This record gives sequence, structure tokens and C-alpha cells, in this order.
Amino acid sequence: MPDPFSTSDGVVSRLAFWLTPRYRVVSVAPRGDSPYQVDAVDLVGVLRQFGFASPVLIGERRGCVVATVAAAWYPDRLAGLILVDAESDPPPGESIEARALRDCPPDWPRLRRAITCPLAEMSSSATSFAAEVDAFLDGLKATLP
Repeated sequence: MPDPFSTSDGVVSRLAFWLTPRYRVVSVAPRGDSPYQVDAVDLVGVLRQFGFASPVLIGERRGCVVATVAAAWYPDRLAGLILVDAESDPPPGESIEARALRDCPPDWPRLRRAITCPLAEMSSSATSFAAEVDAFLDGLKATLP
């Protein structure tokens, strides 16, 4: 099983208490108001520094966008992606996620697998969630040039 890797504070940090007996968990605080792309590059640098071979990124709020950008740019370095309480919920054309992905067109099939695969082991409703992920990614694709 891959090492989980947390990119944010809050709920995810509180979950670390339950994750640490079985997994290695590292929490990364972003620089501050830097662009998502800068934070994603920083995050991947930390992954390398700690020797994570194929971690699961867990992002919360702003960390969801950073984790999504990291997964889009470096899909081969990640085992999965779990997003908790994404930061924004505006229309797809104005979403933070779409703006972040506009600068880093992802490998859509790999991004979908990165989001849905970790859930397949945890939830019997993974199939219905996968359909929601497909709709979300289709909405993002529609907003990109």
C-alpha cells in the first residue's frame, strides 16, 4: 500500500491520527499566496526529498487544487488522489481548478484513475462516485482552450 501524503491542514490533519499507525503521513504547508503551479512543484520536490515512491496525495480546501495540479503534471509519480472539501464551487468556467489546469493540460484518463482508484478500496459507492468524477472532469475539459 502506498504512503499517504497530506497537502493541507484541517480534517486531513486530524485523520493523520488514524492513518499514522499504518502509513507514513507528511503534511506540507504551502508558501502562502503563491500560484498553485508553484505549490505543486514544491510538493513534488518534497515527495522526492522524503523518498516517496508513489504516494496518495490528500488535499483539503486549497490543497485540492495543488494536489490536482501535481497529479496532472506528474501522474506517473502518484498512486492516487483524494480531495476533501474543495476550496471553490463556482460555475465550471470560473472554477479555480479549471484555471489551475488551463496551464497544465493533464492526461485525462490518468487523472481520472488517480482520483477514483483509492476510493475503490474504501467504498462500495465508488462506481457512482466515478460517474461524478467523469462529469466534473468533462466540465473542466469544456472550459479549457
